Amino acid sequence: MTASDTRAPLGTAPASGAFAGAIRSLSDRFAAETAQLDPDHPIDSDAWPTVGAMVDHLGQIQRWATEVVRTGASVDRAPFARPADRERIAWFVEGSSALATELESRDASDECWAFVPSGTVGFWARRQAHEARKHLWDIRTASVAVPEMPDAGGHEMAADIVDELYAVFLARAVRGGLAPLPTPLELVPVDAAVAWHLAPDWTVRRTTDAAADPAATVVTATLGDIALFAWDRAVPEDMPDRFAVTGSLATVAAYRDAPVHP
Repeated sequence: MTASDTRAPLGTAPASGAFAGAIRSLSDRFAAETAQLDPDHPIDSDAWPTVGAMVDHLGQIQRWATEVVRTGASVDRAPFARPADRERIAWFVEGSSALATELESRDASDECWAFVPSGTVGFWARRQAHEARKHLWDIRTASVAVPEMPDAGGHEMAADIVDELYAVFLARAVRGGLAPLPTPLELVPVDAAVAWHLAPDWTVRRTTDAAADPAATVVTATLGDIALFAWDRAVPEDMPDRFAVTGSLATVAAYRDAPVHP
């Protein structure tokens, strides 16, 4: 941080127990809110376009992840789909509670299959916390076009959303081949002392410095909105009340169009 940077410094990175707690909190809110909605109500999701489809998706993913953590092995997702005769919300609550309980009972460093090298139980705690938050946001598009990021774990966990995206999903996309960004891209929260600097070749550098590369395109917003943009759930140029963009809009569009978002 520079002497003139008044943004709040981040604390330590979230621990595995914090992620398990976030899964409980976020999943409980997800269940409570979806219970008040028509399962056929549309939401802003191409893959799971209704409330009911999203509940079924997240419930299946959570039960699948529970079995991966329990066994330490790769398992097929298909058997964890909701049975047609199970009431949707009760089925979801049962599965989300089982996931949090399984994670709380395990050491984060225990080896476990994952879709990254050297997988651990901690990988799944982190992944499922961010998955639950992302889909709680998706559900809220039933009533708000672009909701605020749901809160869980403060700025430290919100920053970890972006860190995980780049460490896991961007890294995988780069291995598959990505077109270069037209300019460097910098994501700078206004409310937390962290920033992400992406080179045209998609190399990422996280810093505490808000000072921008003069050649960079800079996207500025709250940390929650930066995470939404990173996840391709917000379009900065359409939301001038929440985002400021300086530089190349083509770079912003190229980032959004790249297949790096979970």
